[in-house]
Amino acid sequence: MNYLAHAFLSVDDPYQLMGNIWGDLLRPKDYDSLHPDLLTGLKLHRTIDAFTDQHASVHVILNLLRPYQGKYTPVVADVLMDFMLSKYWHRFSPMSLEDFCAAKYKVVEEYLYLIPEQLHHRILRMVSHRWLESCKNKDRMEETLKMLSRRATFENKIPEAMIPYEKHEAVMDEMFLSFFEELRQHISLQNVH
Repeated sequence: MNYLAHAFLSVDDPYQLMGNIWGDLLRPKDYDSLHPDLLTGLKLHRTIDAFTDQHASVHVILNLLRPYQGKYTPVVADVLMDFMLSKYWHRFSPMSLEDFCAAKYKVVEEYLYLIPEQLHHRILRMVSHRWLESCKNKDRMEETLKMLSRRATFENKIPEAMIPYEKHEAVMDEMFLSFFEELRQHISLQNVH
């Protein structure tokens, strides 16, 4: 799962939101200095990632992408799942995607002090580029895929990720919707919040 899904799956607690959405940026050496509720958000992040990594529907999506994306398949799948979440947003939230994201940007800016200072510039740049909305439609998706491709270490076909998605759209959407509903239930049952 990528940033939008992590933000969506966070409770309305700024500490847990900050730990969950920035879980991939926080390093173990920083943990001792973090607020305890931020660590609860980090635990939520790990729970989401672990459930995602083992889910059969996600494996179907990965297998459909792998012939096109090779070693970058997991990264592309994470971004595509945020695209699918955006596509079906109305099924999961009465709030518009734009309003949801605007509210989360405000929380990130207000509670940035909870995150190690060396990450502030990167996070503020992401907010200024409205990164939670980076997969909200095909135009933004294409920009995001090109950016990921430029940042990748090896030669890749990341910008072409929409080709296998469009070829297998019905199956991928079905797999995502099944998976995401189960993920939401898992988070609720685990009482990770």
